[in-house]
Amino acid sequence: MKVLITGGAGFIGSTVAAACLDEGIDVVVLDNLSAGRAEFVEGRTWYRGDIADGELIDRIFAEHPDIHATVGCAAKIVVPESVARPLHYYTENVTKGLALLGHLVRNGCERFLFSSSAAIYEPGQGITESSPLRPASPYARTKAHFENVLEDVAAGTPLRAVSLRYFNPIGCDPEFRSGLQVRRPTHALGVMIDAFHEGRP
Repeated sequence: MKVLITGGAGFIGSTVAAACLDEGIDVVVLDNLSAGRAEFVEGRTWYRGDIADGELIDRIFAEHPDIHATVGCAAKIVVPESVARPLHYYTENVTKGLALLGHLVRNGCERFLFSSSAAIYEPGQGITESSPLRPASPYARTKAHFENVLEDVAAGTPLRAVSLRYFNPIGCDPEFRSGLQVRRPTHALGVMIDAFHEGRP
């Protein structure tokens, strides 16, 4: 089996790629390195480019007609930045995601696994999959909007999609092949560690 992983040089995408390879699943990575790292794709089939680039997506499928599914991990993810640059976040996470889906459907790729976020839920304790949705930032709203897009596209095309919603992923690949690489983290654990070191509550 072979899968295309968009954003496969980033924190989540590179870890997913490593897990696939460990299970004998071949990977093809598409990443523009806007946030990913080239060392995270060393030794892997990698195309540098944008998920909205139809010619590149066509080339990938022409060169890898055995791609069975796509894992969508390409997105902007920093909440404060999304508040300051909402147009950028909607363009990157929704508009370009729509273009990607069109390219996938055109190339006959009918399985899509979306890296979503638990940030789309209403804040509170005891969140479950049936908890109410109330995304509280432009970042979270782009994830919620794209899930709506997937629902509509799956209803009207052969595409089948699953969204994974998770909270504050931390750590690194168990074999230390990849991990979070930012100096000033914005995820919960990183913020707490920084606060501890700086003597803040």
